[in-house]
Amino acid sequence: MLLVCLCCPLLAFSQDAKQFYEPEDTLAAAVVTALENRSASTQTGLERLDKSRISNGFALLSTPDVLKVIQALPGVASGTELMSGLYVHGGDGSDNLFLLDGVPMYQVSHLAGLFSSFNADVLDRVDFYKSGFPGRYGGRLSSVVDVRTSDGDFYDWSGVFSIGLIDGRLQFDGPIVRDKLSFNVALRRSWLDVLSVPGFAIANRGKLEQKDAGYSFTDANASLAWKVSDGNKLTARFYLGDDALRLMESTTIKEYGTDRVYSGTDGTSGRIRWGNILGSLAWDGSVSENLGYNVTAYYSRSMSRVKFGVSDWSLTDADEELINSVTETNRSLTEDVGIKADVIYIPHRNHHLRLGMKGNMLVFRPEHLRLLESAGNMSESGNAVRYVAGEASVYVEDEMKLAGWLDANLGVRYAPNFVRGKTWHHIEPRVALRFRCCDDVSIKASYSEMNQFAHRIATTYLDLPTNCWMPSTEKVAPMHSRQFAAGVYSQLPYDLVFNVEGFYKTMDNLLEYVGSNSLFPPLDKWETDFAEGIGRAYGMEVEFGYRTLSTDISLYYTLSWSQRHFDALYHDWFPDRNDNRHKITIQARHKFSDKFDLYAAWNYHSGGYMTGATYEVAGGSFPQDFYNRPNNIHIPDYHRLDVGMNFRKRTKRGNLRTWNISIYNLYCRMNAINAAIEKGDDGRYHGVAHGLVPIIPSFSYTLEF
Repeated sequence: MLLVCLCCPLLAFSQDAKQFYEPEDTLAAAVVTALENRSASTQTGLERLDKSRISNGFALLSTPDVLKVIQALPGVASGTELMSGLYVHGGDGSDNLFLLDGVPMYQVSHLAGLFSSFNADVLDRVDFYKSGFPGRYGGRLSSVVDVRTSDGDFYDWSGVFSIGLIDGRLQFDGPIVRDKLSFNVALRRSWLDVLSVPGFAIANRGKLEQKDAGYSFTDANASLAWKVSDGNKLTARFYLGDDALRLMESTTIKEYGTDRVYSGTDGTSGRIRWGNILGSLAWDGSVSENLGYNVTAYYSRSMSRVKFGVSDWSLTDADEELINSVTETNRSLTEDVGIKADVIYIPHRNHHLRLGMKGNMLVFRPEHLRLLESAGNMSESGNAVRYVAGEASVYVEDEMKLAGWLDANLGVRYAPNFVRGKTWHHIEPRVALRFRCCDDVSIKASYSEMNQFAHRIATTYLDLPTNCWMPSTEKVAPMHSRQFAAGVYSQLPYDLVFNVEGFYKTMDNLLEYVGSNSLFPPLDKWETDFAEGIGRAYGMEVEFGYRTLSTDISLYYTLSWSQRHFDALYHDWFPDRNDNRHKITIQARHKFSDKFDLYAAWNYHSGGYMTGATYEVAGGSFPQDFYNRPNNIHIPDYHRLDVGMNFRKRTKRGNLRTWNISIYNLYCRMNAINAAIEKGDDGRYHGVAHGLVPIIPSFSYTLEF
């Protein structure tokens, strides 16, 4: 049996076809996958990660994370330190397609990006594409992160318990009916909200000024897999992610010169909540040894709610208490319900044919409410919008062997988008070629077009719950990209790996906020407050590695340019915020024995860009600041060293016990989080950078049973 489709693991086919397609469509055991020969696949820009590679990578706060592993790969900019941002080949972070078991996710991070929503304990594999996209993927411009979870063991019980510095994890799987019905459940929970309670209670004791803060995240995964018959399986999956943040500062006010205390308090408060709910039901079946199919129905819901309040108490001449308060609430809800079907057919040992279709409906419901109370009078303002959009797609893709030295993946995708008053039509061709120089050396080239109908509307560059999603409309066209990629991929003697890949990418119909300063995006006029422009990115990526069963050393280098052109902002090309010209990552892991292994990684990249005033012109009551171009401040270069070690031991019952010790930013480099241009006492402007993240040690205890 062989995995011949991302969603059809039970399809069997002939031995000849298996010999041809196995490098492209299977993931072997963890040890083998870690030594995978990238020259064996047809696609450029494809990285395949198994559970072992993710779990054994560096763990921030001792929690393994999918997106942190992907951030280290060439061609990927990470953005703000500690966050899980992915800026792939010039992308802006909103143009990555995240799939959890084939279901799209619109919010993929906890704590604004400190952790991702993907629990490593239930992962089976992750396919990450940054170019050479096959025909079966669409809907985003820059990358595909296809995360697959395990069904659970049909024969034996197993589980994982882990406790770390700020969170805990529990995972359990096994058979309900042996060889027929299995389950897999996992739960993660942070306890920063619990730890903060006694700390603030002590700090606030006996003070008129009271402060409080707390944060927690929870996510849960569950799956139920039923082998209906040979070659047919029904799988139900569920995911829940929830984040909650509270902030409060208040002051009990006394009347000056008396002991009278106001019945209310001056203060500010904020509550933020966001998360996802995903559910799917998938049927994997086979008609014959050469024909299989998958049908999946799904529901995906992304929600965020941000509420801020400010209150101010005062006395009137009549000795009456008055309150002045402002409360702002921003809500955003995105719902996606759909059904898709994929067919896999192998008519000949030299052809692997995929075709499929998908239809889904999206509902976008952002709203903003402002409540003002002043001198006993209440006023309310705000706005809300609701969009209903439909998407559909049909694709065909053929993985073929044209000659003994030439393989190809040819595909085309038709993806119309429907919104009130407008239908957008796009045809997306996909071509990938692989020239075999010898068994271990290949030259590959690809061309792909992608379109994106959903726009993430934000007034800042950070992925915050204040952002919301909007569809393409009559006035706002879908974003579009074209990308060429080519490279040489080789498995050298003495366990060495050497890969070089270049890319050139263009992007159209990009959006950039040009409205007034505001934390919340404008809902009633967002189509006019966002300028439309274009982008381009190009560069070269180099990978050199030494990989054995006990030692894995990798060197990644990226040389790239990422630029934007918005007529409303500037008359010429200017660098993108995450235009990191040089990026170097050196990773090393060595397994000294079954009881001890050591990991280290050094990360470097050129600084990104910010916009700041560069000169001042006097006039009127106040001098005016002026900018020579967008993103005119070059932030200092970034680098840090991370180390980690695992101490493993078998208990008397045969369970594996692991102590992990990790140190983030070992030499405590205070890398710049932001920068600004300030005017000194001498009247001249100079740049100032601000660092925030010092050395962070952490530990965790994990028991696998």
